[in-house]
Amino acid sequence: MTELAKKYGVSRRTIYNLKNRWDERLPQSRSKVLTVRVSTEDMERLDALAGELNLSRADTARRVLLYAAGVYHIEPPEAGEIAELTKEVSAIGRNVNQVVRAMNAAVQRGQKIPRLQLDQLAHQLHQIARDNDKTRSLMVRRAQQQRAHVDQIIEAMKGGEEAAPL
Repeated sequence: MTELAKKYGVSRRTIYNLKNRWDERLPQSRSKVLTVRVSTEDMERLDALAGELNLSRADTARRVLLYAAGVYHIEPPEAGEIAELTKEVSAIGRNVNQVVRAMNAAVQRGQKIPRLQLDQLAHQLHQIARDNDKTRSLMVRRAQQQRAHVDQIIEAMKGGEEAAPL
């Protein structure tokens, strides 16, 4: 190290720092072992994908794992909106139950159900249907995004690229 520092006119610390940074950049060998249990059906699907990609089972599993790491941990942007809609539908559902109980009690007492209560019930049922449609739309959109991302992963794997953010 001293000779290199003298030769290039820098301190020994600079040479050590450069060496350490160089070592950090060297690709790490694949020395860690991961054991995963899968069903017969999962193994068959993995083997089919390996055949389609013309890769070994281990290479296919490694690529699927590395690519998928960027897929499943992402919190979908719609998650908050879906949670809010779920809370809203739950609250409306509780209201509907209360109204229906009151109506049943009135009927058992031989009373007529006021038109206002029927209108409120119809309104709440329409709200549930509307929120259900919104939630379904958000979930379908997320599923389509997920599918497109998985398709990108498969295409990248077919191209033999290393795992990279898509």
